[in-house]
Amino acid sequence: MDKIIKLVASAIMVSLGMSGCMTGDFPRKTEFPDNAFSEIPSDYLSLCDEQGTVVIISYETKDYGGKGEKFEKRALVYLPYGYDGSDESKKYDVMYYMHGGGGTEDELFGGVLSDNESKRIIDHMIKNGDLKPCIICTPSYNNPYNGDASYCCKNFWQELVNDVIPAVESEYNTFCSKTTKSGIKASRLHRGFGGFSMGAACTWWVFENALDYVGYYLPVAGDSWALGQGAGGYNPDGAAEYLAEAVKGFGYDWEDFYIYCGVGTNDNMAGPNMQPMVASMQKEDFEDIFKWADNFKDGNCYFVLRNGGWHDQNTVRSLIYNGLPKFFG
Repeated sequence: MDKIIKLVASAIMVSLGMSGCMTGDFPRKTEFPDNAFSEIPSDYLSLCDEQGTVVIISYETKDYGGKGEKFEKRALVYLPYGYDGSDESKKYDVMYYMHGGGGTEDELFGGVLSDNESKRIIDHMIKNGDLKPCIICTPSYNNPYNGDASYCCKNFWQELVNDVIPAVESEYNTFCSKTTKSGIKASRLHRGFGGFSMGAACTWWVFENALDYVGYYLPVAGDSWALGQGAGGYNPDGAAEYLAEAVKGFGYDWEDFYIYCGVGTNDNMAGPNMQPMVASMQKEDFEDIFKWADNFKDGNCYFVLRNGGWHDQNTVRSLIYNGLPKFFG
């Protein structure tokens, strides 16, 4: 029934001169920059004269995979240069980005007072028009009641939907008019989730379980662990089929979400698992779900094999520099 409703909505949009698919209250975009990978300009590593601000947001959550013990957590939030909380007429897309194994919410931006390369790159991207001003939140999957990173990432999607998104998107001016489940779903095409390494595994779990609430995905150097740790390497066809069936379970197809993913050629940790899974996702069996294209107006998936890239933050920064504009450029 949901699929029929979507098709009727799409037909109405076409009759009104609005091409694309409707998922929630917002239509699918029809204009995107090309996906071709490029290196970060060297001047983007210098201090930008229009700097965003990194702040802390706190929220209450619980151990969703265990006994439900409640506890306080914090996340970092990047607010772009010129953000004015009193100007509610201006709305911002939101990207959530998860750290790797052993990291914290400080990993991407280095903390509130830090001015690291990741923040400088994003400042320059926004100033130079590569990226529309957006909000970036870096939460953590860490859980004081369970130290198993795999357990924490597997269950994080519930924390994201129930606690993180409501905390962030009720505090700042986003496209989410109400932070109820229906409100979050309605604004899914203005929200992304990504992560590095263990955070990439977390990203795939969010994809498999919360596709109704997040439209854009940016996993870096990591495969889906739904069928077991490293299953993208030893069972790539099974992992690809699991991902495709998850999409079908939501009643979606290739027009309803986007994946920009990648790994470095020198990444001997994640590459042997991520590359086979992506190769399986590119097979004809899944082309109605994963449509690989050089521009997202023609498809919904793109994979970067970064030449010379390692399992490190340089690869993360490169994928963010290239991927975010495809979502919110």
